[in-house]
Amino acid sequence: MRTSRFPAAARPPAGRSRWLAAGITLATAVASVTLASITAPAQAAAAELLSQGKPAVASSAENAGTPASAAVDGNTGTRWSSMFGDPQWLRVDLGSTASVTQVVLRWEGAYGRAFQIQTSADAATWTTIYATTSGTGGVQTLDVSGTGRYVRVYGTARATAYGYSLWEFQVYGTTGGSPGTPSPTATSSPPPGSTTIPNPTTQSLEATNGPLATGTYTVPNPSGYKAGTVTYPTATGSYPGIVLMPGYQGTQSNLSWLAPRLASWGFVVVNTDTTTLNDDPDSRAKQVQAAGTQLLSLSNASGNPVSGKVNGTLGVAGHSMGGGATLVTLRDDSRFKAGAPLAPYYASSSFAAVTAPTYIVTCQNDVAAPAATMGKVFYDSMTKNEKLYTQYPGDHLCPMTGNGNKAKQGKYLVSFFSRFLRNDSRFSTFLCGSERDADRNNTSLITAWADSCPF
Repeated sequence: MRTSRFPAAARPPAGRSRWLAAGITLATAVASVTLASITAPAQAAAAELLSQGKPAVASSAENAGTPASAAVDGNTGTRWSSMFGDPQWLRVDLGSTASVTQVVLRWEGAYGRAFQIQTSADAATWTTIYATTSGTGGVQTLDVSGTGRYVRVYGTARATAYGYSLWEFQVYGTTGGSPGTPSPTATSSPPPGSTTIPNPTTQSLEATNGPLATGTYTVPNPSGYKAGTVTYPTATGSYPGIVLMPGYQGTQSNLSWLAPRLASWGFVVVNTDTTTLNDDPDSRAKQVQAAGTQLLSLSNASGNPVSGKVNGTLGVAGHSMGGGATLVTLRDDSRFKAGAPLAPYYASSSFAAVTAPTYIVTCQNDVAAPAATMGKVFYDSMTKNEKLYTQYPGDHLCPMTGNGNKAKQGKYLVSFFSRFLRNDSRFSTFLCGSERDADRNNTSLITAWADSCPF
C-alpha cells in the first residue's frame, strides 16, 4: 500500500539540475574559486576543514544521485538534494568532539530561506549556534561558536518549490579544545533540551507511560478557547509543544489517554476544551492556534510550572472535527510543524496546500467520517509533505480514550511526533523500518497502511 513519494508532476523539470549546475559552475569560474583553492577565510585561518570526507546522513535524498555524502566529498560538481518538504536536515559526523568556528554553505539554486546550524555530542540532543529566516543562497560563510562531534544544517523553510540542495557543507574548527569551547562553568544548569530520551524499543513505546515523569497544570485564563490542561515533563529541559483538540460534542476526556503518553516522551501537551461543544472545524482550528500561542506565552513567562519548558516548536493532534481543525491548522499556520488528524472530519476533500508532516489515522467502520470520503482522500490529496496513514479496526471512536488498541496507536503517534517535532531519527524504524512490519502486515491490528517512506 505504499505510495510513491512524490508524483511525477511535483518533480523538477529534467533540465533544471543541469541548468542550475551550469549557472553555479559559471559563477564559480568567474570568482576563480575551485576546490583546490578553497581554504578557511582569513579570520579563521587557524581552523581546519573538519568535515570533508566524513560520514554524512540526511533526512532524505531527492534521488540516488544526490546523497548526503556528496555534500562533504570536496567536489563542487556533486551535491546533496533533499525531497520537496520541510523540515529537512544534513548531518556530518566529525569523528570526535571539535570546537566549531565557521560553517560554509555552498548552495545550489534550491537553497534554504530559514535554517539553523546545530551541534550535538550524540546526534540526539542539539544546540543551535546559528539561525536565520532570511537566507540568501549562493555561498554563505557563517562565523559561529560551538562544540560537538556532530554538526548539521537544519532547514525549516525552503526558498523554492524544490528541496534543499548543497554542493558543499564545510565545517571549520579545531579538535582538542579552544578556540570556541565554552567554559564548563559558564552555566550552572543543563541547557534547554538537555534531558536525554533513551533509545526507544517496541516494548517501551507500547507501554502506557514513557521514560519521563510528568506533571499537570491548569491553564489560567485561557484565551481564545474554553479550557486547557498542560501535561509536561518535570525533568530539566525544553521540549516541543503539542495542542490536542477534541471532536464534536467532545471534551478533554476524548484524548486524555494521549496527553500523558506524549508528555512522558518529551513533549509539553495542552489538552483543550472548545468554546462550545458544537464548534465547527474552522472554529476549532482558530482555537488550536490560540492554545498554541498561549502555550508559548506560558513558557516565556515566569512563575508557572511550564516556564521555559517549550522550545518554540509546535504540533497538533485532534479527533473528528478536531482532526479537521488539525488539517486546517497545518495548512494555515506555519508555526505548527507536524500534525496527526484522528478520524478527521471536514467538508473539503483536498489539503494539497499542506507541507508539514502529517499522520492521518482512520477507523475501519467509521460512518461519521468514512476514510473513503475523508481521511484517505485527504491523505491522497497531499503531495508536498512527509505523510503516514494507518487505519485501525473500530468505529469513529477508535482513537478516543477507552477505545481501540492504545499500545499500537500510542507507539505510532509518539514515534511520528518524535521524528518530526524533535528530528529524532531513532524513531524512524518504527515508522518506515523493520519494527513496523509485524503490525503493518497484521490486518487484525491495522487494516490499511500508506506512507511516503523513507523518513
